Amino acid sequence: MAFTAAVTDKIKTFKDLQDRCNLNQTNDIDFFTEWIEDLPDLTNDEKTEIASIKKIYDYQRLDGFLLEGMINLLVISPLLRLAGFFEPPYKIRSPYGVELEIDDPEETIRGFIDALVIKDKLWVLVVEGKRNGIPVAAALPQLIAYMLSQLSQRIIYGLATNGDEFIFIKLETGEDARYDYSTTFSLLPTRHELGRVLQILKKLGTIALS
Repeated sequence: MAFTAAVTDKIKTFKDLQDRCNLNQTNDIDFFTEWIEDLPDLTNDEKTEIASIKKIYDYQRLDGFLLEGMINLLVISPLLRLAGFFEPPYKIRSPYGVELEIDDPEETIRGFIDALVIKDKLWVLVVEGKRNGIPVAAALPQLIAYMLSQLSQRIIYGLATNGDEFIFIKLETGEDARYDYSTTFSLLPTRHELGRVLQILKKLGTIALS
């Protein structure tokens, strides 16, 4: 499926995914339960590290949205290290990113999708704006299309984030091509949900090895 060019040029909405990629959001509530069930507990050291990521992120975020690689540096890299993805038997590759364009009533918001792929089954997709933040939910159709364009497995998982928000995705191809995604987890409040994000990442990392 060669949809790479279509990510920015053609795929802007969920209807575009349906019409151009024959991909539909499933109605099966049991299709994507991996982000809910049997999550691993975090150690005290992991909880301390998560609190440190939050503290640093809050400080750097004081002056506005984080742009140009800062999300990867401050959040994603420490998170992947905690999940154990930098160590054997995991392998990470970084395909070419693509431009991102969101149609807004007042202006067209442009940004970039930066991707890391773990064991070809787990994608980490970072949404970065050129001048301002891009809501993850608004970028989901293009993120899913990008995953589809690079697909090498029948079932793959993704984590989409702009640093503030995190959404997990499950994508299945074949005759019954379908997808679904998790609730949105936030790093912004004091009672943030980055610990849950790490738990889900570790769970999906285990699945990626199977």
